[in-house]
Amino acid sequence: MKFPFITLVLVLLINVADAQKAVRLKKLVSKNSSATSTVPIQMVEIATGTFILESRRDSASANEREKIKPILISEFYISQTEVTNAQYKEFVNWVRDSIAAKKLGGKYVKVSTANDSVVNWKNASGINYADGDVINKLGDIFLDPSKTIGQKRVLDPSKLIYLMEGFNYTQAAKKENAGRNPNDFIYKYNVPVYSDTLTWMRDFGYSNNEQMAVGYYDSPKYQNYPVVGVNWMQANAFCDWMTKHKINNQQSKNKMAEGGKCRLPTEAEWMYAASLNEGKHKNADSKKNEEKVEEKIFPSNVLEAQKGALAIYGLADNVSEWTGTSYYEGGENFQNRFNPDIQWGTPDSQSLSKRRKVVRGGSWKDTPMLKTTNNRSYEDMADAHSFLGFRIVVNLPQ
Repeated sequence: MKFPFITLVLVLLINVADAQKAVRLKKLVSKNSSATSTVPIQMVEIATGTFILESRRDSASANEREKIKPILISEFYISQTEVTNAQYKEFVNWVRDSIAAKKLGGKYVKVSTANDSVVNWKNASGINYADGDVINKLGDIFLDPSKTIGQKRVLDPSKLIYLMEGFNYTQAAKKENAGRNPNDFIYKYNVPVYSDTLTWMRDFGYSNNEQMAVGYYDSPKYQNYPVVGVNWMQANAFCDWMTKHKINNQQSKNKMAEGGKCRLPTEAEWMYAASLNEGKHKNADSKKNEEKVEEKIFPSNVLEAQKGALAIYGLADNVSEWTGTSYYEGGENFQNRFNPDIQWGTPDSQSLSKRRKVVRGGSWKDTPMLKTTNNRSYEDMADAHSFLGFRIVVNLPQ
């Protein structure tokens, strides 16, 4: 007679644990950006599970593509929508303010416990970039008025640089690197973070006549549309900033278990989330979605894109999305069946084949037949397009 009671207790404990995880996650990422009335980053939990991974080899025959293999994926959280213009702009503004604060000094910085100057964010967030004295002190952060439209002093986007710094565990774990100095695996490189607002004109010559293309990144009208014109390195820089200056800071501030991480999804994680989001009636939904997206010729508000069974939006029809996985022909032959991923090459790789990253999902520019989660391609990690954005994954310590 005790067994039902024990079962009930176990169920309650599991529900409490799940609720606690949801609260922890909400504290870390579900906050509005500094822009007004923007969509907060909401996350969807993807539980540990197995799904069938079809052959993805570009050269595979029809029969080979029907081959299946079960893949086991560990639990993770994936963002409900693609990262928006407003959310990405919060990151860009953080980079701008951190650079400006250090150049201005005084009340905008403070001495840390390590006897190093750090940004005083209480004051730095209020820097007035229209103030003449501020403009003069910041100097080369602003463009020469003679080189701008309207002869105005505006910020130089090329000066907004984010330092990517960390430890390459993948390289350090290789057998051939055993015994090497750990410092050999510390990486540092700069990433210009400003979105490429001219990518519309590069992708489509006619787009200079479209209001959306001209004002897409800057206009408040499109703040809740997916950010585009962001390359793979910039998307990773956003994730690094989210990890270090949002998630880890909040974990420390709230005395939570540390070690949370924001990153791009692996291709396998993206596919797993997409398969769950499509639900049990995939074929019927696909036909319905094809009819729904037929007239769509521009990106849409992230909450107006296709919504699936898990309330994940836009996996097939808004913008295609970067993954963290390297593109390699026949790569599935070298992957294991537990959290498979391919990492090949680094941001400073000169080989074009080592710079390719997998892109998943259809976009606004695609025909209805290609507006599907099965759509797969690749781009160079330094390329940016008007039809390519990204969403994030978060891992939390247990």
